[in-house]
Amino acid sequence: MTTTSNWRNRRRRSQAVRTALILLFCTALVVLVTWFVPALSLASQNALFRLRGAFDPPNDIVIVAIDDRSLQSIGQWPWPRAVMADAIDKLTRDRPRAIGLDVIYAESSSPVDDKELAEAIARNGHVILPVQLYETASGSASWLGPLPQLAEAAVKIGHVHVSPDVDGMVRSIQLSKADDKGERLWAFGLEVIRRADNIAGSGIEELPGLLRFGSYRVPVRDERAASTISGVTILRQNEMMINFAGASGTFRYYSIADLLAGRIPAATFQNKIVLIGATAQSMGDSRVAPFMHYGSAPSQGGQEMPGVEIHANIVNTIRNGISVRELPDSTGFLMALLVMLASAFAISRLDGWRQIVVLGSILAAVIFGSYFAFRSYLLIPPLVPMLTGFAVVIPLLLSRSLATSRELDIKLAALAGSQKGFLAGTVESEQPGLDARLRLDLPHSLAWKLRAVDSLTARLLARMSFINRVLSSMDEAVLVTDLNGRIVFANRIAAQIFMTSEISLIGRPFVEYMIEGKIVDAQVLNQAMAGALEHKAAQLEFDIPAPDPRHYSLGLSALVADAETVGAEKPAAGQVIGVVVIVSDITKRVELDRMKTETLQLVSHELRTPLTSIHGLSDVLLKFPVPADQSREMLGTIHSEAIRLGETINRYLDLTRLESGAQALKLSPVDCRRLIAECIRNLSIFASERNIGLTQRVVPDMPELVVDYQLMTQAIGNLISNAVKYSPPGSDVTISAEHHDDGTASITVSDHGYGIPEEARDRIFDKFYRLERDTNSGVVGTGLGLPLVKEIVERHGGRISFQSSDDNGTTFIIHLPRVHPGHTLKTAG
Repeated sequence: MTTTSNWRNRRRRSQAVRTALILLFCTALVVLVTWFVPALSLASQNALFRLRGAFDPPNDIVIVAIDDRSLQSIGQWPWPRAVMADAIDKLTRDRPRAIGLDVIYAESSSPVDDKELAEAIARNGHVILPVQLYETASGSASWLGPLPQLAEAAVKIGHVHVSPDVDGMVRSIQLSKADDKGERLWAFGLEVIRRADNIAGSGIEELPGLLRFGSYRVPVRDERAASTISGVTILRQNEMMINFAGASGTFRYYSIADLLAGRIPAATFQNKIVLIGATAQSMGDSRVAPFMHYGSAPSQGGQEMPGVEIHANIVNTIRNGISVRELPDSTGFLMALLVMLASAFAISRLDGWRQIVVLGSILAAVIFGSYFAFRSYLLIPPLVPMLTGFAVVIPLLLSRSLATSRELDIKLAALAGSQKGFLAGTVESEQPGLDARLRLDLPHSLAWKLRAVDSLTARLLARMSFINRVLSSMDEAVLVTDLNGRIVFANRIAAQIFMTSEISLIGRPFVEYMIEGKIVDAQVLNQAMAGALEHKAAQLEFDIPAPDPRHYSLGLSALVADAETVGAEKPAAGQVIGVVVIVSDITKRVELDRMKTETLQLVSHELRTPLTSIHGLSDVLLKFPVPADQSREMLGTIHSEAIRLGETINRYLDLTRLESGAQALKLSPVDCRRLIAECIRNLSIFASERNIGLTQRVVPDMPELVVDYQLMTQAIGNLISNAVKYSPPGSDVTISAEHHDDGTASITVSDHGYGIPEEARDRIFDKFYRLERDTNSGVVGTGLGLPLVKEIVERHGGRISFQSSDDNGTTFIIHLPRVHPGHTLKTAG
């Protein structure tokens, strides 16, 4: 693969990453708008209802209205209850299927009137009365229902509690609701249907997302909401979306005054569901519904919907199975992402009128598809997430396209400017126009870009000729490639190294030539060439087989357009015109490195020793039958040697990184008590296995230490681990910490173990050093633990000391400054 194709691939990947980041940002914005601006989604639902328009209500649901004309005829509300008893008796003669009396008779009137109304309700045998939740003085919610004698006369009781959404509009109802005492009642409209269809109370079955009773299947949802009471969750059970038939006045109305006066034809209410309720404006029993419109359009409704008509819509929604359903938020966000992906595809792959047509088609599909889904399938689509994603992603992606075009203009201008003083050309004459356009943030046309590229190409070819003349006299091996990776210059030394002629090298793809000769690994060389084109110098090494092998260093760096930018810290990317490859003979250096390697092999004895044990014992186990006891002992030895090998490698690497400065300290204020407790917790199981007790003693006023938490945990953990390893069973290890007046603190690890012999105390911090007693004891160790602890402590500006006596234990003391040099501890205020 050529360097040009690599550059193009990187460019595509970069664009893909930018597009992915834009989509991620837009998705996050869609989530924020959907969750934190719910009024937009609710407004879109209202728009869908209004676009759909009203539909003809069923003929078997009628409303007997306590309207303004009835108040003028009968008198101010409340009426004597004998009036309502008379109305119920007149309805009884028509034998309706059910009567929903949407009036709460909670207070007593005259005993005669109450009795007369109760008897009328009982005679009918199909009356459902309402109850309402109210808040008591103590803040609890209780049911406000009819008088006991009225409740006993009614066939059913249902709640009429309807909670509006955040915008004050009614869109749903909980089909079951309970007060603070757990008394649960079904919705008023549901009880009306149960009575009309003679459905028993035991026939209700609650399933996830579905309420089933009789032949009805009602889609519902259960929503949990946070409560102001700690530990309490409010559950909105069996919530059903209401499919409103239209604005206020859609259902068939009859005035109760006409019913009482006998002006309604006989059998009008026969075998129908009758709802009695207030529609008069002065009675205030009304709510805002989705068809509510504050303008003058008659089709949208100009007033709030009476509560009795809301219940009529609830009954109609359940009986006809037309409950509206909402899609989950996750589905909505996925659909919004699909819209954004389609928009991104149109912007990135299309241009001109095709781009406009496709984007317009996506917008039309979102709007009309949402309307079709709502009208035909009763689904509330995620219109707001999709439109938000569409509206946000387009300007971001289009702005990126314009920015890319402008960026290309800037790079062309930089290339043209880099040629000043070398060769004149047509692009220089157009430079003022380019600068003027760039100040307006407007990119040049494609035709201008093509002319500029043609001119620059000719001038770059001329520059290549100049480079040939400059480099032909150099004594080092030099190769120069163009942006396509083809060799355009090779001096005499280069031809000698590759054992060919200068002419045969010219024009050959440099990467392919090196790969064909199996000189350098293909992937490594491709990465190095790609990095050179991005001003990232690379250094590789290779060998050329021969009777006397030679070793070479291959240096790659970007070739910039003029001498002014050669010394720049980071030349502009547009000024790269090729890659310079310098080949140096490093045979002598390789020989020196080999000598160093041979010397280092002496140290590798510490690694080979456990490997030899593992290999020898495993070989015995594989080749010869070994008794079970010996086999277990040998496996234990293999296991301990493997642990030792792993610890040796890990600790050696940790120590090497610290010594070389490759691992920087991550300093932060640390609670010493928590630091020691963490170390004890990490080693508690290890200590309990050896019957060793771990005790923490930290002075109460111990201040925070400014240390690297991870490294200091490793250092203290190593000391505790050593103390546990080399202590007899039943003894204790004490870890203590205190601070001193000189601004230092000390952390002490004391054991009651075997102690350190006098002759070994000067070497315990040497790498790979272990006591002869330890190497023969079977205790797994690496000889790197204490050197690592010492390096960590010294990196923190501290020191480590110890006190030991034979067979009386050892105490290691870490002395640390409370604030590391060069680090300022920020205090409150």
